[in-house]
Amino acid sequence: MKHKIRNIFVVCMALGLFVLSASFIWVATLEIPTLDGFDSRTVTQSTKIYDRTGDVLLFDLHEDIRRTVVPLGEISRHLKNASIAIEDAEFYEHNGIRPARILKAVFDNLTEGNLLGGQGASTITQQVIKNTLLTTDKKISRKVKEWILALKIERILEKDEILELYLNE
Repeated sequence: MKHKIRNIFVVCMALGLFVLSASFIWVATLEIPTLDGFDSRTVTQSTKIYDRTGDVLLFDLHEDIRRTVVPLGEISRHLKNASIAIEDAEFYEHNGIRPARILKAVFDNLTEGNLLGGQGASTITQQVIKNTLLTTDKKISRKVKEWILALKIERILEKDEILELYLNE
């Protein structure tokens, strides 16, 4: 009996090692966008024409987007706090991703039979990456790219810079 359990354990370990190795090879072959110049990129804004009193006379839409970038210091603390509370309560504590939350979402989605939908576990940093560099495709490869880029961008930008990008995107 002990021999049989040991054989099952060895087979499971070998299978796990194979899956882990295949996953590393797959991730290594993904085309991940570069972050060169990400911190100095500009967001498309609408053109505003003011009258002599400083009131907006004409607001030109750019691609159906009416946007004015607002520095984080000018954004209401209530809006900042509400966004963090709703989207990513641990925003200032993690490094771009929350592995435990990802595993819980995967488990919950698997038990519901909906791997690529249902519960999400995206952090604010991941959402900035998705909205600026990646597509919104519901693919595992996009999520892996999102995780890798979120970890990288957390090393480049301060948390408040990421929050400002998120709120202005």
